[in-house]
Amino acid sequence: ETKVIESARSIGVVGPNKNKILYTFLLVGFVLSLIVIFIRTVFFQIIENAQDLKELTSTPIYGEIIFNEDPDSQYIVVDSNPKAAITESFRSVRANLEYLNVAKKCKVILITSHNPNEGKTFCSINLASIIAKAGKKVLILELDLHKPKVNVGLNMKSETGISSILAGKEITENCVNKTNIENLDVVLSGPIPPNASELILSTHLNALFDYGRQNYDYIIIDTPPVGLISDAMVLMKFADATLFVLNSKFAKKEYVKNAEELVMSNGIKNFGFILNQVKVKKSKYYYNYSYGYKYGYGKGYGTNI
Repeated sequence: ETKVIESARSIGVVGPNKNKILYTFLLVGFVLSLIVIFIRTVFFQIIENAQDLKELTSTPIYGEIIFNEDPDSQYIVVDSNPKAAITESFRSVRANLEYLNVAKKCKVILITSHNPNEGKTFCSINLASIIAKAGKKVLILELDLHKPKVNVGLNMKSETGISSILAGKEITENCVNKTNIENLDVVLSGPIPPNASELILSTHLNALFDYGRQNYDYIIIDTPPVGLISDAMVLMKFADATLFVLNSKFAKKEYVKNAEELVMSNGIKNFGFILNQVKVKKSKYYYNYSYGYKYGYGKGYGTNI
């Protein structure tokens, strides 16, 4: 005989708790996002492209200089390879400088970096060259009197120059050298002095800039790195714009903070960044090979000089 203990009854459709699952996934996603942000913040300190830089600062970025993989490139790549993407990079910087609000006949552009080997001299020479190719009269001042390398990049000797002018031994007119680039002149550093930082304070420095402003459309100043030597700080008062070169191979995020503190404490005018040696795949500014551009940044260029 069968005895019914409890009659069957319906308790509704059995299924997953959707709200619980949704909240669980949201929580896991939030935690994973925090982990990714933590890892990027702690372990990924190198600035690889302009987007990385934009996430750190609102300071203007004057351009990305594309890495050149062509080992046969000449140092003045804008002259030896006018169709290269790196040359187009310098054209972009040139175009951005045209928009500077400077009510003067001559624009003075100072180029520096946080550390050595970020490519400031390479950028100085190639930027000066690409501006000169646009028909502007340009003067490079090799004002890194500690480790001058403009003369190396231009393959020129420096028997007399800025150190001679600042010491009162020469006048500027006698130290101006023509380069192989039309419209581009240079005043090299001259003999390396034992007291370079003190020599920069010479009253003859004003006469040097007066000469440049009276005779040229642009003056490009190549200076020592601000992270090591104070000379660039002295020279910034002469500049209409200061460009801070960061090398994407080793420029750390803290360099940006240091640069911005420099701007705030010294009232630097028209300050901006140039990101150097950016790999094509890392940059959003990618020109298709079909346009005839050849990506490259001669090995060793923008690193040692």
